[in-house]
Amino acid sequence: MNNLITTCPELKPVLEELFLVSGYLWEKGWAERNAGNLSVDVTEIVSDSGIEQARTTQRALPFNYPLLANRYFLVTGSGRKFRDLARDPARNTCILRISENGSGYRIVWGGASIPDFRPTSEFPTHLRLHEYIREAGATERVVLHTHPTELIVLTHLPEYRDEASLNRALWCVHPEVKVNLPRGVDFVPYAIPGSESLARATADGFRRGRSVVLWEMHGCVAKAESPAVAFDLIDVLNKAASIVLKCRSVGHVPTGLGKEQIDELAREFNLGE
Repeated sequence: MNNLITTCPELKPVLEELFLVSGYLWEKGWAERNAGNLSVDVTEIVSDSGIEQARTTQRALPFNYPLLANRYFLVTGSGRKFRDLARDPARNTCILRISENGSGYRIVWGGASIPDFRPTSEFPTHLRLHEYIREAGATERVVLHTHPTELIVLTHLPEYRDEASLNRALWCVHPEVKVNLPRGVDFVPYAIPGSESLARATADGFRRGRSVVLWEMHGCVAKAESPAVAFDLIDVLNKAASIVLKCRSVGHVPTGLGKEQIDELAREFNLGE
């Protein structure tokens, strides 16, 4: 990694934050074994850095992503573990460049030293979401997928499998949810992990103004300006889910804040809702 920092010192704060967040995810129990994945659009940081001195053979992508042509992404590897990321980033992540027509990629740093290294199996989902971000002209550059326990538990309960009920429950039990996620979360019914249908459904959730999309019985995805902000959004939501479940565990279904109180929060914090 030292060679990478020497070549592109602007990457250092991104990597350091990524190392911190990967540790948080492991300690929370949201990244069991090789669960979860993360990508960062680092185009503006590395495009003129000379990082592409050693190239791997171009590999094909399952779909075309023309809006991402020639862009660089820092991506966690398939089968790699968040708990190992800080200890050995070059074996657990890579930086890759999307081809000129958006149909393939070339690894330019990192996992290229491992013959069977591939970016996360859900990389096509990440690309579809980064494509939406580019299309929308948004400022986010990070996509984080992880397995927050209590949020997943909520999706196993029939009464929280619709978006309105889910958001009502999360907003009502913890004011911070409304403050940090004024538009709530989007909910996507179960779909095969890594599938194009899941990617497009998640992008649609982002189009509806959500920063976090909850995948039924699987986990969630957040988009944000940095890894730490993405983690924080999920952390706030999972805390609320934990409160809901703890109340239910003692025989009480929480009613929490009423509509008037939630509206008051929106006015007090200028949430525009």
